Amino acid sequence: MFKKFLDAIGNLFKSLFGGGTEPKPTPKPKPTDPNTEIPQDGSEITPDTIIIVADETENVIIKPDEKDIEFDDDLGVDENIPATIPDDNQNTDSGSETDESTTDEEGGSGGPVEGEVPQGRYLWCLDNGHGQYTKGKRSPVFDDGVTQFLEYEFNRDIVRRIMAQLDEHGISYYNVVPEVEVDDFLRERVDRANTKKSDLPKVFISVHSNAASARSSKHWAAASISGIETWYFHNSKKGRKVASIFQKHLIDQTGLKNRHLKSRPESQFFVLRKTRMTAVLTENGFYNNKAEAAKLMTDEMRQKIADAHVVAILEIEKNGI
Repeated sequence: MFKKFLDAIGNLFKSLFGGGTEPKPTPKPKPTDPNTEIPQDGSEITPDTIIIVADETENVIIKPDEKDIEFDDDLGVDENIPATIPDDNQNTDSGSETDESTTDEEGGSGGPVEGEVPQGRYLWCLDNGHGQYTKGKRSPVFDDGVTQFLEYEFNRDIVRRIMAQLDEHGISYYNVVPEVEVDDFLRERVDRANTKKSDLPKVFISVHSNAASARSSKHWAAASISGIETWYFHNSKKGRKVASIFQKHLIDQTGLKNRHLKSRPESQFFVLRKTRMTAVLTENGFYNNKAEAAKLMTDEMRQKIADAHVVAILEIEKNGI
């Protein structure tokens, strides 16, 4: 009772003369980067997402001079982003030499397609999706307690093998993100591709490996979830046509399960939404499927995946989109 009396007197003095601890101001919420709220690839698709699945064998007819919907026009280009990268990471002149650091010494020798191929039809913007600092994007640890699949390393290895073969065929390309010590780098990837100067029309190819839902990042996903899928910008006929060519050759070359073509009617992947050119994203196997991850870590399977990308590029170079 006496304590309540003292509290009442204290509250009276505070109301009359002030004092006491000032209430802590409510912290302002940190601004949210809209890029991080948009799924970047197939591994971030939730089960409740609406996905359109298409058959790559269906013929896509594009009429001459037909306008296509290739990107969302609600984001400008950041002109402050460097439009070019060091010369040893690109080959924009047909038949030009490139530095040895751009090729893979063990793979990429020889072309998977024989015969003469028309040169200089497109500039291929090769994006190796994710960097060393991207959170997640790696498999559980294998039984040896050490081995782990790192997606950024896989993506860059595939792109290196692709570039080595494109050099031999004299096909123009642009390595969008040669850096390793970066994170998702989403906006910069898109702006580099968009602002890259080229007399040739550009095509954007983003190379990834997929992941399925699992109990945690330390647990492998169900063995039944496996295979290859290729994503394109929804309602883009050119995107779907390019995606169908890549998917067809990826399945033929690797023999992995065919998950067909995919797109999202809303909130599509950032690199498909904002690249102002025909763009596709290949998901080359599941790195948290234990058996498939083991295959993806072999030189043989990586070369098959790279070869499939090159065959698709050469077919499009020959026939156009």
